[in-house]
Amino acid sequence: MLRIDRQQKRFESLPAPALADVAFREVGDLQKCIANNPDAFFGEIGQKLFLLKTEVHPSQTVQDRIDLLALDEEGNSVVIELKRDNHKLHLLQAISYAAMIAHWQPNDFLELLDESGVERLENFLEEDKENINRRQKIILIAEAFDYSVLVSAEWLSENFGVDIVCCRLSLSKDEQTDTEYLVCTNVFPAPEIARQAIARGRMNPPTSEIRWSDWDTALSDNDNPAVTSYFRQALVTQESNLGKRILWYRINDKRYWFVSVRNGFAYAWQYARFAGDIQYWQERLSHPEDVCPVKAEKSLRFRLYTEKDFENFHKAATNDLQTVQWLSSAPDNETDQVESDLDEQP
Repeated sequence: MLRIDRQQKRFESLPAPALADVAFREVGDLQKCIANNPDAFFGEIGQKLFLLKTEVHPSQTVQDRIDLLALDEEGNSVVIELKRDNHKLHLLQAISYAAMIAHWQPNDFLELLDESGVERLENFLEEDKENINRRQKIILIAEAFDYSVLVSAEWLSENFGVDIVCCRLSLSKDEQTDTEYLVCTNVFPAPEIARQAIARGRMNPPTSEIRWSDWDTALSDNDNPAVTSYFRQALVTQESNLGKRILWYRINDKRYWFVSVRNGFAYAWQYARFAGDIQYWQERLSHPEDVCPVKAEKSLRFRLYTEKDFENFHKAATNDLQTVQWLSSAPDNETDQVESDLDEQP
């Protein structure tokens, strides 16, 4: 890290001691700093995550603990492993934890939180909490990475689609103010490569993840006749995504809602807000308590159970609300991102 001297128009290098040299410990300092302000750290490494807990046992059959366990907005579990220095088994350890976590059910994650934590998680997630842990991700954080770790991460990512991030840490100190700075650099994948991979994924979603050959099959495991009946009728007129069992609803070419099949109900998402929308939906749905603002209250989500629920929703989305005054328009990038994220889920 360089200090800027504006008067002299020059840079000055700041000392960059090893973490061990300044007694910055792996668990006692690094882990606690992240846990005390996870949003700041995750944002610095380009991730939007919800920290569930530190020191998590991935299985009752082992004594090992995951340093940090988190979820991303799509409900994918994220195993985060910290190393103060270079360790050849860093990736292998994280892979074993991710494999154990893969057997967890959604409730296993929710049990790590208290009631208020569950509520905050529900507001954070873009997906229903029943879809937690469909995929697992790995984030490795260390002061340095052995070549074998990086080449293995690349091989697993490119050939098997394992989502791995390697983030290198370094510490700098401003001796003039005695202030310490933590510098975070993602060394794998490179940010430019990651962005290109996301773009490619949007244009060419992996066909291997499509689980249904047709809509009859996609609706066959739903035990609510109202859901099945509505989707069969709506498929005639609505834009759909078979791979994720989704119907989209537009206003002026922008998607303002999607509805997806769940077992026993349909999960609805409204991208933007209009004045009084919570009361509007509560008055029209059989489970008004399910109407919930999400994404920093920029969106709404709710559930549809009965024929009347679907009738009221369809009438609103395709007719009554087509001319409503929105407080903000549905953002193009969020709409595209949600579709991309849904396509990436198994």
